[in-house]
Amino acid sequence: MADTLNITLAKALKLKNRLAGKIAKLTLTVQTYNSTQEAAERIDVRAAYEQRTDLVRRLTDLKHAIARGNAPIQRDIFDLAELKAEVTLLAGLNTKHGTFLEGYPTAGTVAYVAQFRKADVDAMTDALEARIDALQDKLDTFNAQTRIAVDADTVAAGDAK
Repeated sequence: MADTLNITLAKALKLKNRLAGKIAKLTLTVQTYNSTQEAAERIDVRAAYEQRTDLVRRLTDLKHAIARGNAPIQRDIFDLAELKAEVTLLAGLNTKHGTFLEGYPTAGTVAYVAQFRKADVDAMTDALEARIDALQDKLDTFNAQTRIAVDADTVAAGDAK
């Protein structure tokens, strides 16, 4: 059996992002250098592709370990995502209300009626952001305290330059 390390979820999440970044770079290398002019620099695309394949497998295993570790708090993760989506919805909401002169060059007055006014949207957003902050604090604490087993070679692959 492969050697494993017990790392925090916080570290595992950073490792996941690092591996994803390395995969993106290798993907670009394979796509860019697969077919080059004869006199151009030669990159070992097959080796880059094999390295990418290995990192994708490691990333998949890591994501699975993270998902298992997150199981007790998964509902809060989903809630956080939906609260953030609601803030995005409110941020894009047109709150124009009242009569405005519009329509250059033949301007006329247009009356707008906003069901959610700016003050309403601001108050709703403030309340949502307070809930988001509380959930994020809870998740940060959970991520710092919860440890998961991760293949030692996967950790090394993420730490390698």
